Amino acid sequence: MADRMKNNKISIFYKLQIFLAFAAVAAVLLPVFLNDSHWPVFARDYLEANGEEQTGAANIVSSIYLGYRAYDTLGETIVLLVAVSGTIGIISFTGKNLATGYNEDDFEGGNRKNRKRTVLMEVVTGKLGPVILIFGLYVMLFGHMSPGGGFQGGVVIASGIIFISLGTGGSENNILSHSGVLAKIEAVSFLLLVLASAIGLITGIGFFANPFNGNPIPPVGYIILLNAMIGLKVGAGIAYMSVAMLGDTDL
Repeated sequence: MADRMKNNKISIFYKLQIFLAFAAVAAVLLPVFLNDSHWPVFARDYLEANGEEQTGAANIVSSIYLGYRAYDTLGETIVLLVAVSGTIGIISFTGKNLATGYNEDDFEGGNRKNRKRTVLMEVVTGKLGPVILIFGLYVMLFGHMSPGGGFQGGVVIASGIIFISLGTGGSENNILSHSGVLAKIEAVSFLLLVLASAIGLITGIGFFANPFNGNPIPPVGYIILLNAMIGLKVGAGIAYMSVAMLGDTDL
């Protein structure tokens, strides 16, 4: 009887959560669909006409998120940092508190992280990993002139690191499987991003302002620099989280 009442309370709690989630979505989206006024076009037309000239980026998307609204991009990287840190904390906690009756020896060969891997998987992923890394660097560094950028390139880089980890089976010779290396890359990249955003304060042109405007270095150099920092941070963070889930690294 007590268990039934407990299950009913849990069911009601989950239903309440779902109801509140739908209510919140409706409160945000309904005004948008019910509003009969025209969409504002001034900002769109201004960015389309002046984005490349003012930032140097042919890709208008990059000129916006690393130029006009770079401050918001910093917030997005902070959200990713918190998400990765929280996920790693949960993985570390659950790894130290295994369920009662769990026995790693029940897995084939006593090694759970290699149980479902095959030679074919390791060969294919090991060969594709470096190729994906190179493509990720291209997407990251050329996001100012073609579709891509730091976030997209970082995800591709993370995929390459995961492929390499699968291909090497968590070998100690694979430096990218070491939690310390990926964590340091993410931390250093985020620190450099914060320092790059503060250069404008030091020079007196404003927070996250482009310090290359009016200098021999083209303004687009600042966007390439930010893309590189964001790409390394995103790639290292997602790869660290994913490799940890694979069980190929010690937290």
